[in-house]
Amino acid sequence: MAKNGTSILEWNAPEHEHKERSSDWFWSVGIISIAISIVSIIIGNIIFGILILVSAFSLALFINRKPEDTHVLVNEKGIQDNKIFYPFETLSEFWIDTEHPHKKIILESKKALMPLIVVPIGDEVDTNKLRSHLENYLKEEYHSLPLVEKILEYFGF
Repeated sequence: MAKNGTSILEWNAPEHEHKERSSDWFWSVGIISIAISIVSIIIGNIIFGILILVSAFSLALFINRKPEDTHVLVNEKGIQDNKIFYPFETLSEFWIDTEHPHKKIILESKKALMPLIVVPIGDEVDTNKLRSHLENYLKEEYHSLPLVEKILEYFGF
């Protein structure tokens, strides 16, 4: 939504796509994690086995939590996702991904440790207006979701 004729766009969107998991999903994750931890203890790596069990337990606690809304602000200086600000000087390219049910902006950063940044787009946002605003500051180049996110989506995370 544009505010008072300025080139500011802002919206609220869930931080991630929420999926309800069945009890079968939890049983699968539990059995796999217990098997991995038993194998690692047999091999002699007790700490890794404990780490797997603690990780599976914390995953089970937090996985069905509803996503919080994130507030996104796009202005002349950059993009702000909640409290994190990405100045246009640190970004090189963008892509608006509308192929998924939850639209996203995929930003390529000039920083080596943070190559791709994914920002959710709300349903009420006009993607054409957003695209034309971002084209003033960044080059539009196709980017797909990072491999890790694709794998996590495939396994239902």
